[in-house]
Order: sequence, then structure tokens, then C-alpha cells
Amino acid sequence: MMILGDIQHYEDERLLYHSSIRKAIDYLLAHNPGSWEPGKYEIDSSLMFVLVQDMLTLPERDLRYESHVTYMDIQYLVSGEERIGVVKHSSGLQVAEDTLEELDVIFYNHVQREAETSIVLRPGQFAIFYPSDVHCPCMFVGEPGSIRKIVIKIHKNLWQT
Repeated sequence: MMILGDIQHYEDERLLYHSSIRKAIDYLLAHNPGSWEPGKYEIDSSLMFVLVQDMLTLPERDLRYESHVTYMDIQYLVSGEERIGVVKHSSGLQVAEDTLEELDVIFYNHVQREAETSIVLRPGQFAIFYPSDVHCPCMFVGEPGSIRKIVIKIHKNLWQT
């Protein structure tokens, strides 16, 4: 159920989002974490937090698909551009590494391209990934480049109510 949004349209669409998503995006708009140093910042203790990340986009062959169980991701692009591959979770996916206990992430072996949906994020756009959305962030568009990204993690206790 991945959702693609744009901050330019947020005010018109905000009531379509769950209250936890609105809280996260409202926080983003009110605090401009894009100007913060890279790192982790709490919004609501361990239930909702922000990761400010500066990264280099890479070819898909150098990246892995991932999913989460406990947290939903809102990935907001501050600068640069990034391609993200997305597939729905299925029993056909092969787990490459399971770090759910420590990091709430499962990494997968190669995903069939014909099953993938690909999106491109540009500054001001965001994607929301639920646990059923297996995603591969940080792929380059055209050629590798620098991006600044804000990832807001929302614990399932906040959006399953």
C-alpha cells in the first residue's frame, strides 16, 4: 500500500492520511529537519523518530531490497533525486539477512524486475512504506549523486489504532 506524496499538495490531501502520518509530516514542516546534522531525533520517544541522512545513490546491483515489521517509513527527499524500487511482500521472496530483532529490517536476495514498481523521488516528495512494501531505496537516476533524505519511522502501535 505504498503512498507517494508531494509536500506541495499536503495541505489539500492531509485529511486523507492517518493521524500518525499527519503528525509526522506536520513535524517535518514545523521543524525543518533537513537543516539538521545527520542523525536520529525523537518525536515521540521510540514510537516515532526522525533519521536525517546524507547518502550517495548507487546502482541497483549494489543495493538490497528491505522491509520492516515494527515501523512504517516515511521517506522525504530534501535534495538530489533517488529511484526506489518497490514490490509487495510475498512468500516467493528469499531472505538474505534478518535483523528484525536488532534493527527492524529484513534484507532480500534479488527481486524479479517484472514484479517491481519503480518511483523517482525529487525534492519535496515523499513515499510512505508499510511493512508489506518491500523497497530498495537509494538507487541512482541517470548517474550516482548525493541526496539528503529524512526518514520518519512510525511504530505500528501508532497507526494500527
